[in-house]
Amino acid sequence: MLPLKRIKLIHILIKIVNIVDVMKIVVEPRIKKNIYVYYVSLVLLTVAISLPHSVLTVLLLSKEVTLPQIMIIQAGYSFAVFISEYPSGLISDIYPKKLVFVYSKFFLLVMFFLVIYMNSFWMLFIAWFMYGISSALDTGTIDAEIINNLRLSEGYIDKFISNANRLNFISLLIGSSIGSFIYYKIGIRFYWVSILLTITSIICVTFFYKGESITNTTISLSEMLKKMIIQTREGIKEIRGKESLKLMITLTFVEQFFFQAHFQLWQALFLSKGINEYNFYIFYIVFQILSIFAYSIPVSKLSHKNLGKHFSILIILLIFSLSLLNTTNKVLFIFVYITYVFIFTVLDFISKYIFAKNVSSERISSLTSLKSSCGRVGALLSMAGCGIILKLTSVSNAIIINFAFAMVMTTLIAIKYLINTKNKAHCIENKASK
Repeated sequence: MLPLKRIKLIHILIKIVNIVDVMKIVVEPRIKKNIYVYYVSLVLLTVAISLPHSVLTVLLLSKEVTLPQIMIIQAGYSFAVFISEYPSGLISDIYPKKLVFVYSKFFLLVMFFLVIYMNSFWMLFIAWFMYGISSALDTGTIDAEIINNLRLSEGYIDKFISNANRLNFISLLIGSSIGSFIYYKIGIRFYWVSILLTITSIICVTFFYKGESITNTTISLSEMLKKMIIQTREGIKEIRGKESLKLMITLTFVEQFFFQAHFQLWQALFLSKGINEYNFYIFYIVFQILSIFAYSIPVSKLSHKNLGKHFSILIILLIFSLSLLNTTNKVLFIFVYITYVFIFTVLDFISKYIFAKNVSSERISSLTSLKSSCGRVGALLSMAGCGIILKLTSVSNAIIINFAFAMVMTTLIAIKYLINTKNKAHCIENKASK
């Protein structure tokens, strides 16, 4: 059984996200049943995937993979997602979404088996590449079909998305907490739990989810590609005409130099600071709680002027905190690191808000995908850079270099945004005075 303190932490977090009414959606019976099936599948898959999250670096190091190789393995995942993102969307439009969802899980199962039985760097690289393809194929499948079915039910789409996110959050915490506990009991064999959960999810969706058949089969793949090209061209025109969109896309790219260094190296960094690996699950939970609080800030209530001020305050905090990341005091180090994670998560939230506020409704999907793709490029470059840096210096210095680059570039973007906002405000005032 899980230790009592872990169970209490999970119980508290369930209360924080207010998941009491997660299953309360009143719609057409068939759609309601599909929603339930999706929720069950989501929980099973999220727990399956998150089992190794809090011990992933420890697990890979036990397979005699070096830190630079770990960065390359993770880069393989991001590269697979990047090259599969748009094609997977096309496939989901052409073929039944339920079928694509099930196929995506077979790639995930391949990944699990490779991790269990293979120890070489290249086989693990292939495993994470399969994982990336699975993640790309999974995007916009049965969840998108449910949203389409809910479009006539006013207010239910937001509720469905909110419930799915809350379930995902709770499942991540449960999976990572269980994984950090059983890994030290049974080792790599805990991936068999992931395999069992994934197979259960496949069976659940296959037999109980009633997907819609594709009625329009006249659109060829080439025609769909042409439409995507046209949409992309129109999106590029919009980005050229809106400085705020360009800045937020650039910020998404830059942020990856922080987030990838954090996601991939925090466990190695904490180990180098002498922090006990058995407590990693606590930090994983703390990072999740920080995300909740960061995304709870009422950014939409801030004016553009105040938004700029908050940008400035956050950047100043980052500058003063950077030098303290090399401190030998464990308590001070943990506090500074957590502060960095919180601040960059807030900045990420602000950038998403500004982007959503300024992008047109006609091209919000295509431009959001473009923004995501730019982030993927940033992630690949960040991980490649970390791999090179780790061959030359310590993990602590690699973290500081990436954090410093992200901080400097974010500062420049914030200054540019403030100047543009100020100039725009002056133009509006001049027009009003005339």
